[in-house]
Amino acid sequence: MIPQSTIDKIYESANIEEIVGDFVTLKKTGANYKGRCPFHDEKTPSFVVSPTKGIYKCFGCGKGGNSVSFVQEIQNVSFPDALRYIANKYNIEIIEENLTKEQELRLSKKESQFIATKFAEEYFQDILWNSEEGKKIGLSYFKERKFSHETIKQFKLGYSPKKQNSFLQKAIKSGFDKKVLIECSLIGENENGKTYDKFRERAIFPIHSYNGKPIGFGGRSFDNNAKSKYVNSNETLIYEKSKILYGIHLAKHDASKSDLCYIVEGYTDVVSMHENGVKNVVSASGTALSNYQIKLIKRSTKNIVLLFDGDEAGTKATIRSIDVCLKEEMNVQIVSFPHGDDPDSLSQKLSTKDFKEYLNSKSINFVDYLINIYSLNEENNPSRVIEIKKKIILSISHIPDILAREEYCRFYHEKLGLTEQSLLREVTLARSQQRNKNIPDASSIKSHPIESVSAAELKLENLEKEVIRLLVNYGNELILIDNEKVKVAHIILQELNHDNITFSNKNYRDILSIITDLCSNDLNIEIKDLVKNADDNIRECIINLVSQAYHISENWKNQHKILTGRENEKMQKTIEKAILALKKGIVSFKIYILQKKMKDSELSKNEILQLNNLVKLKTKISKFLGRNLG
Repeated sequence: MIPQSTIDKIYESANIEEIVGDFVTLKKTGANYKGRCPFHDEKTPSFVVSPTKGIYKCFGCGKGGNSVSFVQEIQNVSFPDALRYIANKYNIEIIEENLTKEQELRLSKKESQFIATKFAEEYFQDILWNSEEGKKIGLSYFKERKFSHETIKQFKLGYSPKKQNSFLQKAIKSGFDKKVLIECSLIGENENGKTYDKFRERAIFPIHSYNGKPIGFGGRSFDNNAKSKYVNSNETLIYEKSKILYGIHLAKHDASKSDLCYIVEGYTDVVSMHENGVKNVVSASGTALSNYQIKLIKRSTKNIVLLFDGDEAGTKATIRSIDVCLKEEMNVQIVSFPHGDDPDSLSQKLSTKDFKEYLNSKSINFVDYLINIYSLNEENNPSRVIEIKKKIILSISHIPDILAREEYCRFYHEKLGLTEQSLLREVTLARSQQRNKNIPDASSIKSHPIESVSAAELKLENLEKEVIRLLVNYGNELILIDNEKVKVAHIILQELNHDNITFSNKNYRDILSIITDLCSNDLNIEIKDLVKNADDNIRECIINLVSQAYHISENWKNQHKILTGRENEKMQKTIEKAILALKKGIVSFKIYILQKKMKDSELSKNEILQLNNLVKLKTKISKFLGRNLG
């Protein structure tokens, strides 16, 4: 284990422009460097490196991070390996830290399983290529599926012989402990304690980690009497089914380059599509698609196309997967196949050009797919129509981004036979029910054409974003108040704490919490440290806040009477306006909720009093802002 002190030293020593410069031709532009993004094709450079902030950001594909995450992405390596790469570059000695006995045991077990699984992968390949049985049965099967030698070797496909305990005997002879072989699911053990080769007489599909290490296997039987056509590795210390996608180690670069990833059902679907030139494809391999798996794809692209079978099981899997993808802010489309076909069979029938054209032409948005699959337009039963619409509305409500939800409502309301306003209200209701909110909701209003809750939420989130942006970018700066120098961060935090303000956006709440902890310990807000210690979502949010070319908009200048000029030169006024605007936004949202409720039912005396007080408070804040009520 690399000690934290060494990790800190690596981060401190790393010059991001030097590390990125090893892979990208950079040109200095002012304080930053610019070049062509290595993660997608582009003619005009939009990839920016900021040495002072220690981050990179591509304004084309959106990728961003620090020096370590760049090495992880470009080299396809783990976090520790990226640290070792940078340490080697800057001649930093890494002395591994002593582990506890429990840590040593677990690490030793994991390492043993990696070694045993690697041995098994090589064994199965050797049998496939160098034994008569392997050539006659295994290789013939792969050739029947039109897999070329190159593709077979790329996926490291193999064969396990028919003879009982062939692998076990070979592994024991090579010095492996039987217990390790059982623990990493290469050997099975029955109730009587008798062991057997788990993948005996099967074509072997090795399963690899994100970085390409073999961690498990899928085996396809040739015996018609076999209990299961496919047998997969059980979960082990190195293999968690919900955290891996078959083919991800080969697909991630092509997915990033094409800004698209296909998801299929089985191993052969992935291999066949690769064979036919479509390499940005992965499979969940018989397990329900998980949030973690979608996050793996999200490292390369936000665009997913589902290619599942058209039978009942495939349709259910598609509908379930749509919702999982939407919750992770992915753009989801679906391709359906002719009766009796799947990605494997169709990719074998069509040329590369025709297959790619089929995928492009048949790809439809998830809403259109749900309308078709539920036969909404053919349905004559009103109760069934309502049921179908509610299912589609529920899927739309899973989309976290407010703008995206509103755009779907604008685009699809006619196809769903609803007004845009009605659809937006129903989506908001579905979303609030999922969150178990106990506040009145726009969906309860039957006919009142004023802005939706989602629009009000969006306004509030934008105001929160502005305060967080000021904290992240200018929190350390000192301004003079009553002849005393005070940090910007302390001023903002004091104002927020004074009124017990809590942000509605989770990312902004988390960033605020981190900054609050730093300030309470009298530490500076360092962008490099924020990015270094944050999870993927927070890191992306911070990078977007600090890397955008910011200027005070005409709207802000007109509304808040802010004079043009450098923002930090007008910092005190900028802070005051941002905090007051946020407070007014919170008050406006509370007023809006009560007014909505009043349209549908009577308010209690306390609620009427509260509404009156809120209106007065809004008027007072508006006067401070120097603008008319809006």
